[in-house]
Amino acid sequence: MLLEDEASGKLRLPMQWGEDDVPLIFQDKQLNKAGSRIDYQLDIMRAAVGWFGDLMLTNGVAYPQHAVPRGWLRLRLLNGCNARSLHIAASDRRPLYVVGSDGGLLAEPISVESLPLLPGERFEVLVDTSDGKPFDIVTLPVTQMGMTLAPFDQPLPLVQILPLRVMASGTLPDKLVDLPPVPSAEGLQNRWLQLMMDPQLDQQGMQALKDRYGDKAMGNMQGHDMKGHDMKDEHGSMAMDHGSMPMDHSQHGKTAAYDFHNGNKINGQAFNMTKPMFDVPLGKLEKWTISGEGDAMLHPFHIHGTQFRILSENGKPPAPHRAGWKDMVSVDGWRSEVLVRFNYVANADNAYMAHCHLLEHEDTGMMLGFTVS
Repeated sequence: MLLEDEASGKLRLPMQWGEDDVPLIFQDKQLNKAGSRIDYQLDIMRAAVGWFGDLMLTNGVAYPQHAVPRGWLRLRLLNGCNARSLHIAASDRRPLYVVGSDGGLLAEPISVESLPLLPGERFEVLVDTSDGKPFDIVTLPVTQMGMTLAPFDQPLPLVQILPLRVMASGTLPDKLVDLPPVPSAEGLQNRWLQLMMDPQLDQQGMQALKDRYGDKAMGNMQGHDMKGHDMKDEHGSMAMDHGSMPMDHSQHGKTAAYDFHNGNKINGQAFNMTKPMFDVPLGKLEKWTISGEGDAMLHPFHIHGTQFRILSENGKPPAPHRAGWKDMVSVDGWRSEVLVRFNYVANADNAYMAHCHLLEHEDTGMMLGFTVS
């Protein structure tokens, strides 16, 4: 679904749908041995690190070609992978000009050589094809656990771009839209959301990954002994309890089969479809801190019912192309802060949700419901 507004309609961005304005949806898949269907299984390894495949599809096709007019090409990018983060670039390193993020256009184009793309995240980029030379859109290797195996251990072509002789009519404006300044967080209601993995799921899931695929699959955890591993914060101590958010250690040391289906939690609670976790006042600005302290997993966090501004992402100011309207924020071993406002009522029967967008994490409990009144 694409939403256009009056401001975007006034810009001379490329808008010939399917010609110089092209959606690209990226998904990795794993097929059964016969190659006849998707082989999806949810086990303890995938509940911990997410489901991943060895076949990459763009708009449902492996490495398609797309002929485009020469000039400015608009690509609407969506990472549709269950768990895999991507790192998008042009094969010849021509710049990508980011013009929009999850919630709309940026204030001005931001030039990047490569663009990290979280599961569920969207960006719009413009690429100059006026030189007439063909090139690929590729995904570069990432260090995310489980996502370092071939063919993703080197730049992987996703789509080939073939410029034609006909010239495009769209332009790259110097200015896009007016973005309001980020409000001050002083005096705002603060909410803390602690993303938590049961220690047994954390340990057994990563050990299963290492046993099945070897040390290379461990990404930024290569060389660690999973059997003795405990996740510590940068001060050398276990992540804080934060009040009423205990981790469930009841299964540790037991030989009985471990049920991982509620092994991922927020503030110590697995998702409860019938019980929203809290209520937010209608129209009131709040600061939410989402913490991933305590495990080594990437958590792309998504909030329904709003478009927010990022104050900090894993302890750092947001990159310029991530400073616009967003509904996804990266939480990767530390904490991220966002300013949120909800302008529509949501009762308990129609609660909004907030969750990790790594699908196997949300499906095993890392999600909450909340009301707005």
